[in-house]
Amino acid sequence: MKKTERLNYKIMLSANGIALFALQLIGPFFVLFINQKGGSIENLGLLFGVSLLASSVTSYLIGRITDKIGRKPFLILSEFMAGVLIIFYLYIQNLPQLYALQIAGGINSAIWGISEASFMADITSKKTRGKSWGFYSMVLGIISAIGLMLGGFAIGKFGFKFMFWVVAIMSFVSTIILFFIKEKKK
Repeated sequence: MKKTERLNYKIMLSANGIALFALQLIGPFFVLFINQKGGSIENLGLLFGVSLLASSVTSYLIGRITDKIGRKPFLILSEFMAGVLIIFYLYIQNLPQLYALQIAGGINSAIWGISEASFMADITSKKTRGKSWGFYSMVLGIISAIGLMLGGFAIGKFGFKFMFWVVAIMSFVSTIILFFIKEKKK
């Protein structure tokens, strides 16, 4: 990897590490949160399914747009929106609002997923792409596992509302880090 590509790789690892750690703090307990907001076990499958459908049907379009405009703006947009969406979850009052947030979250997931994968392919050499992705995935997996393990304790001690704010703030920190990416003009 060249110097700029190495720097971008470290920026992505740092930003995504912070974001994934934060999301895993609340991720496994999201089911309990949905239940507190009036969602039943029947709603859970629909809520997660709607999110996945929204992500799936927008992925192709998002991929085409990132090819034309670049990855960096979408990485920044997606991480910022993740923080905003987390805050919105604190204020939902009913299931239709929860469904709307799940759809928005699904679209945002597609924006991040497509932009991240494309950008990482852009900055890694074909010869070492597997090794680079493998290390990236290993580090993010370890960070995620730590977040998962700490999440139960944190929610038990501080509650959902406080932890959702922590996650949102960490998403905004991650957003700031992404501004340091150097991307070649399209």
